[in-house]
Amino acid sequence: LVQLVLSTLLQTLRLAHNRTHVQMVPRLICTFAIRAPGLRGVFDLALELLGSCNAEFVQGLEHAIRTRIVDVEWEARDTVLEFVTRAVREHAWPCVELLVTQQVVDDAVRALSDAEEYVRASAAYLLAAVVERGDEERARYVSEHKHLTQSDLARLVADSEAFVKRAALDLVHALGTRGVGMWIECLTYRTLYDLADDPDFEVRVRCARILALLTQTSPVNTSELQSTSLLLEMCRDSSRYVRAECLRSLRELKQNTPDVDMTNEPEPKRVYVGERTDLWEKLRNVDLAQLEASLSAEHLYQEALDTQVARELMREKSDANAGNNILDCY
Repeated sequence: LVQLVLSTLLQTLRLAHNRTHVQMVPRLICTFAIRAPGLRGVFDLALELLGSCNAEFVQGLEHAIRTRIVDVEWEARDTVLEFVTRAVREHAWPCVELLVTQQVVDDAVRALSDAEEYVRASAAYLLAAVVERGDEERARYVSEHKHLTQSDLARLVADSEAFVKRAALDLVHALGTRGVGMWIECLTYRTLYDLADDPDFEVRVRCARILALLTQTSPVNTSELQSTSLLLEMCRDSSRYVRAECLRSLRELKQNTPDVDMTNEPEPKRVYVGERTDLWEKLRNVDLAQLEASLSAEHLYQEALDTQVARELMREKSDANAGNNILDCY
């Protein structure tokens, strides 16, 4: 009954076109009797109104968000963080600047240590969105936050849940792309090797993206180029999505790598990865056409046939139709 009444009220507010009635939306959000399912409907309406409402509405919305972000129900906390992330990504920054205050950022940083993994992931996605789309002041506030240290980022990246790792890597990549914060210190090569071998292919995709960023931001003549070596190793990943990300990254790297004559230059620093090799020369010799061909549907079918089916398939055992039979290469 409560859900039915709420749905009717929200539809009425959509049709009202009255600023006085619109001010009810923040008050509905602050109503703790409305749990997560109903809260999503209220936030959908708030998202529609956000771009056209005045500062008073946005400030009321910010107060309501800060009230519900400490809800005892984790689903409500998660819904609040997801709403702010959507608002930042779907609206221009001037429309949401009053919504994403420093206090809301503080709450999101605290949520990175939440006991519920879904809340931790949503908080990381929110902070990544603020860094990517926010102004310089807000991005720097996130990167220099006293409770978002190198060890905090490293702990998130090493989380036991794959979806938290994905969100954490998105945050690290956003900080690195924006060039703010001490993002690079949380990524040891041991961590990168573990991420490159993670069972979740979306974690590996993000790892490849960060490896490319590390290679681009490292000095060519002084770096030991472990990140480039690992990126090249990931070109043989079982997932075509990972290989596609490697292809995109390598194309960018090859465009930015000077085609120098190695005979006229001092021998570059070498590293041991299976065997000693000039990584930049190896980068120049990568056959991007062959790598791109490996992403085609025909190659994918052949890859599936060549896969050790007994190892890659999730086979049904006791319950009929319980397995999902998904190949790892998909």
